[in-house]
Amino acid sequence: MTDPEIINKHLENLEQQVRLLRSLEQRSFEEFATDELAVAAAEHSIQLAAQNLLDIGAHILADFGEASWDEYRDIPAELSKHNIVSEPFAEQAARLAGMRNILVHLYDEVDVRKVYEVIQNHLDTFDQFARFIKTYLERSQE
Repeated sequence: MTDPEIINKHLENLEQQVRLLRSLEQRSFEEFATDELAVAAAEHSIQLAAQNLLDIGAHILADFGEASWDEYRDIPAELSKHNIVSEPFAEQAARLAGMRNILVHLYDEVDVRKVYEVIQNHLDTFDQFARFIKTYLERSQE
């Protein structure tokens, strides 16, 4: 059974990571890229935010008796099949899962421009995911 307490803990952490990333939004690329601490913090926060997204998805899918995804990036598509997130959203979220994989497994090849792009253009994806999940929790408790 989906445990709202577990989901809410992940949502709180997700929101915390997005808040940290938003604090870097106003920086120019040059300002961001030359601040090694900011880049490292952003990489870590993106990784954690994406991991929270994926952990929430995996927890919910387990409630459906599903653990059939081959890779983390498949979780958003599986959530879409159960009408928890929209199909277009699932594609956006899969890209964030791909970024998480790069940060975890190919950390020595991370392109700082892609990190900056997430900060500038994709933080709303995390916010939208939180809204989808809160709606799902409300529906499942009715």
